[in-house]
Amino acid sequence: MNQLVKLVAALSIPLLLAGCLLIPGKFDSQLRLMNDGTYVFTYNGQMQLAEGDGKSMPLPSGEADDDDSSEDVGRGDQQTNAAMRSIFGGAVPGDDEGLKEFAVQLAKYDGWNKVEYVGENLFEVEYMISGNFDQMFAFPTIPGATMQFPFVQIIRRSGGELEISTPAMAGPGGLAGAMGPMPMGISAEGETQPIDGRFTIETDGEILSNNTADGYESEGSTKKLQWKIDEASSTAGSPRAIVKLAR
Repeated sequence: MNQLVKLVAALSIPLLLAGCLLIPGKFDSQLRLMNDGTYVFTYNGQMQLAEGDGKSMPLPSGEADDDDSSEDVGRGDQQTNAAMRSIFGGAVPGDDEGLKEFAVQLAKYDGWNKVEYVGENLFEVEYMISGNFDQMFAFPTIPGATMQFPFVQIIRRSGGELEISTPAMAGPGGLAGAMGPMPMGISAEGETQPIDGRFTIETDGEILSNNTADGYESEGSTKKLQWKIDEASSTAGSPRAIVKLAR
């Protein structure tokens, strides 16, 4: 699992250097997985575009900054913005009007009970979805985006076990920790909010593994796993667990 986190980090660095990555801010999220095959997932809080300063964007071979005309620079900015809109389904850091429209469009989809753009690349969201679990689940799923970077995902293994991982919920042992020092081009003094939240799993299934600090608590037939994600989080990595349901 740690190798997977490092791989995700490596794949994400070009996105950070190019300008943005969709990540949590302050949040509370819960996942309920039951033996009858039903699930409920909620995410309430902030979602944000982490913005780079763009200073480390490589120049094409043989070109230098002082040789760039304003026309070339403008064309390059347009191409970069178009690429980011394609990757993130229309979202570009710093484009307040575009991000307001992105929020309006996202709120049209199932589960998004609230999507409000509040400025500085930050969204306030309320999301809830329930149903019968099939093969895979991921949140958020951004319509029109060519790349999805889930906060939470569930994948069914061949033996029926459900593997729950949280690639974007990055404590010291998650994405940020795997990257080591902040990559060049990402401003340590930028406007990105620290990731600060709580993730809870409740299930009456069998918990095969997890990386909580204290294991699960039992309330009747229901077991509860809980993680606090912030700068003081365990270096064991972003929350993950494997659960086996009766069906």
